[in-house]
Amino acid sequence: FFFTNPTIRLLVLKDIRTFRRDPVQWSQFLIFFGLLSLYFLSIRRLSYDLNSNYWRNLVSFLNLTVTALILSTFTTRFVFPMVSLEGRNFWILGLLPLHRDHILWGKFAFAAGGALISSELLVVLSDTMLRLDWSMILLHTLIVLILCMGLAGISVGLGACLPNLRQDDPSKIAAGFGGTLNLVLSLAYMAASILPFGVLYHYHTLGRIGTSTLNAGTAAASAWLIVITLAATLLPLMAGRRRLMGRDY
Repeated sequence: FFFTNPTIRLLVLKDIRTFRRDPVQWSQFLIFFGLLSLYFLSIRRLSYDLNSNYWRNLVSFLNLTVTALILSTFTTRFVFPMVSLEGRNFWILGLLPLHRDHILWGKFAFAAGGALISSELLVVLSDTMLRLDWSMILLHTLIVLILCMGLAGISVGLGACLPNLRQDDPSKIAAGFGGTLNLVLSLAYMAASILPFGVLYHYHTLGRIGTSTLNAGTAAASAWLIVITLAATLLPLMAGRRRLMGRDY
């Protein structure tokens, strides 16, 4: 995060230390992503990499979807409650020489950066085990990069819009109305992001559309992904910023 504001870097460091000191959070993170890593490492035992391009493409997009599903769940479980957990101790942050919107951007940087590292490693591992072309690996990594931004924006923004300051347990905060809404919106955003690419490449491997149609469709799907990601990232963050700036904690 060298390119960010020094204040935001300090807030990211605080969140990283808080996450590291809570075994309940990082142990769940390791269990789920560890199991997914073991599955990806075992793909060649299933011989998908030796099958037709149809099966390799299908399995690669299914693995991408599973990674995004787990990412949506974890941003709801760990990122959405972060602003609520700051509520009771907000006076401490209020004494520091920083703007309130820096708190929001710091949590966004922490969420997007942490999600990006873990999910990119999983997707690259999956595609490597399937022996996909470099172009497909690049496409999947770019999709995951954009998904991390959108999912982090939804969770941080809604967490600031719908804080639960009466609860200290993050799991109960995530299980409330705000957490449920966050999960539903994250899943809808994830489906709208991956489905156009999956359908295009599915029909291409079946031989129903040509390369020129595939390239044009990929460009249109990429533009659609950028538009919905900007909306999913900026709109919740802007609404959360207004709510955060207007509250008297």
